[in-house]
Amino acid sequence: MTLFLSGCVVYPINKTLQPEAEILVTDAEGKPVQDAWVSLISSSYPYGLEQMRMGDKTNDSGEASFAEIKEWRTESLMIHGASVFFWNWCVVKADFETHTTMWSSSDDFQAQYDVTLTLGESTPCPEELNKIGPRL
Repeated sequence: MTLFLSGCVVYPINKTLQPEAEILVTDAEGKPVQDAWVSLISSSYPYGLEQMRMGDKTNDSGEASFAEIKEWRTESLMIHGASVFFWNWCVVKADFETHTTMWSSSDDFQAQYDVTLTLGESTPCPEELNKIGPRL
């Protein structure tokens, strides 16, 4: 009873850590880019820190896909008692500029995403995309 009165209500939730998602990578001429390294980066509030990163290479059609990952967790109705996930893309291919997104909410994320890479210098994906927190 004391826990209830203090506002510490704990409940189970099946949280989406990573949504089902697909990406199509093309060049400036609209041709598929094969063997681009695509990372789907999962971060969460309250601190905006990266939680996990999954990677895959694009196929000969320029596509990569990611399966949904869910996990049962316990959360509470206290401040910082619940995690809110959001996701970003990072695409790297030699001789092309690296493409990253910086979305700050799950509402912004596009689970079916098309990206056009432009010729230029490629750099690795940032080690922690949201190290100082996402833009709000």
